[in-house]
Amino acid sequence: MKLRKSCCTVGKFEAFHRGHRKLIEKAKELCGTVKVISIRGKGEELFTDEERREIAEKLGVELLNVPFSNVKNLSAREFFERLKEWGCSVLVVGEDWRFGRGREGDVETARALGEEFGIEVVTVPPETENGEKIGTSRVRELLSQGKVAKANRLLGFPYFVTGVVVRGSSKGREIGFPTVNVKPFKELPLPFGVYAVNLTVDGKTYRGVANYGRAPTLKNSEPLIEVFVPEEELPSLYGRQVKVEFLSFLRPERRFKSVEELVNQIKLDLENLKEFWRSNCGAGE
Repeated sequence: MKLRKSCCTVGKFEAFHRGHRKLIEKAKELCGTVKVISIRGKGEELFTDEERREIAEKLGVELLNVPFSNVKNLSAREFFERLKEWGCSVLVVGEDWRFGRGREGDVETARALGEEFGIEVVTVPPETENGEKIGTSRVRELLSQGKVAKANRLLGFPYFVTGVVVRGSSKGREIGFPTVNVKPFKELPLPFGVYAVNLTVDGKTYRGVANYGRAPTLKNSEPLIEVFVPEEELPSLYGRQVKVEFLSFLRPERRFKSVEELVNQIKLDLENLKEFWRSNCGAGE
């Protein structure tokens, strides 16, 4: 009976991209509860643990973060003992899944151990895009090249960051473009530049344009996300946590010779933003 089963799926789950979601969808078909066991080492992160918990919550699954150092020396058999301790009755994994010390175990090993430990092993074929398997490294590569729309297609949702709103120099307000200055909780894999974005505050989402970088013309000291929301009067958000979704890369960041030149470019950016919304959503008029 479905509701009596507890499914687990195991992997890095750094990005929760479409390949990861395919595993989760299969697990949800089979089980009443689904636990995502995320085994990750130290290094660059596309999403913070808090952001990944938010994604998991929206998907209706439990997220268990396990440091790689805790399992790297476990044999294949010991790993299945651990799965049993984690409450797995059904294990959903990709067809090329490897596990155990030195990646000694494969799917056939898992099936044999599953019979011994009473864990049903279900495999899922890889999710592909244009014939290429979807993976976190490819998502990160596309983001680093500013190919945000392509990365978002692999993710299945817009790449986003959470951060806190900080006080800026108010120079944007002085030139007629007041911005919400967001200090992100992580280092972004994106190139400095101007993006079409969504800004979400307390569940309400606004369309905007953002400069991610140091704003060389106005001389920011540290990388910030400066979001301008056209035709909206936003309340004071200082100290508040917000979410910024990156939708499209409009142009690289650059230094302008004068504030007047900067203002003219911002006006052009806003026209490009309207064109983006027109072409993607039939909006922006």
